[in-house]
Amino acid sequence: MPRRAAFIGMMGMGLLTAVLLGAGAAPGEGPARADRILPAHPLHAENGVPCEACHGLAAESRAGSDNLLPAMATCADCHDVSDAQACGQCHTQPEHPGAAPRVTAIAQKFPHAAHLGEKMTCTTCHGPAAAEPHLPQKALCRTCHETASGQSDCGICHAEGEPWRPASHAPGWTSFHATAGRVDAAACADCHTETDCQECHAGDNVRPRVHPLNYAYNHALEARGQELSCSACHEDVQFCQACHAARQVLPESHSRADWVSGRGGGRHAEEAEFDLESCAACHDAGAPVCVQCHGR
Repeated sequence: MPRRAAFIGMMGMGLLTAVLLGAGAAPGEGPARADRILPAHPLHAENGVPCEACHGLAAESRAGSDNLLPAMATCADCHDVSDAQACGQCHTQPEHPGAAPRVTAIAQKFPHAAHLGEKMTCTTCHGPAAAEPHLPQKALCRTCHETASGQSDCGICHAEGEPWRPASHAPGWTSFHATAGRVDAAACADCHTETDCQECHAGDNVRPRVHPLNYAYNHALEARGQELSCSACHEDVQFCQACHAARQVLPESHSRADWVSGRGGGRHAEEAEFDLESCAACHDAGAPVCVQCHGR
C-alpha cells in the first residue's frame, strides 16, 4: 500500500506541473517562452545609428546603477512598435516583448558623464560599435588610473563594501596564488605592485619557503649568477647592505692585508679603477664613500 500511494502521489504532482506549465498558452500551443533580445548592435552600427541615439542618458549618468537601456519610446523614434514583424528584428517573442536584462556586475559609482567629458567614446571601454558591447576589464581601467598599490583610485567608481575581489580569490587563495602569479603576472599587476608582495612576504614570512634554511650561507653564489632573479623581490640595494652591515659581512677581497695599504691606495684603488660599478653596488648611500677618506 505505501508504494501504491507514493506512485499515485507522484502521478498527481506530474499532472499538476503540466497544467501549470500550460497555463496562459493558447489552445494547441506549448507553454509561452520568455522573450529574448537578439544581438542588435552590429545591425544598428551598419545603418549608421550612433550609440547616443539609444543610450542618450549616458551623457548625464553619474552612477553605474542608472538604467541606460533604451525604453520602448526610444525604439519608437525609428521603429513602428505596433508592428510585431518590425519588433521581431530584435525580439524573439514580438507578441509578448520584454525588457533586456540589466547587467548586475557593475561599479555602483561609475560616472559615464565624467568619462565622456574627458573626450572618451563608448568604443573606448565597450569595444567596436560593429560588435556586441562588453564591460571593460580592469587592465583597460589601468591605462588611465595608474595607482595600483592600495587600490586608492578604485573608490572613484566602486562603492564601499562593493565586492572588488576577483572570483579566483576564493578562500585558500593565499595558499596557491603564487602559481597563478607565475602563469599570468600581468593580471596581478592590475591591482598589485611588487611592493604589495614585499610587504606581505617581508623577512621569512613566505610559505612554502622560497629559500632553504641554510640560504644565508650560500646565497652569494646565486646572487652573482642570477642577480636579476634576486631583484624580483629585493629591489632596494639597502636590503643587502643592512644585513651585511649588521653581521659585518665583507667581500673576501676586503680582508687582504694590502686592501687599503701601500702606496697609491692599495688593492682597492686598482679594483675601483677596473670595476667601479661593483664598488657602487654597496657604497652608494648618500655621499660617495670614497669622499670619507679621500675628501680630507
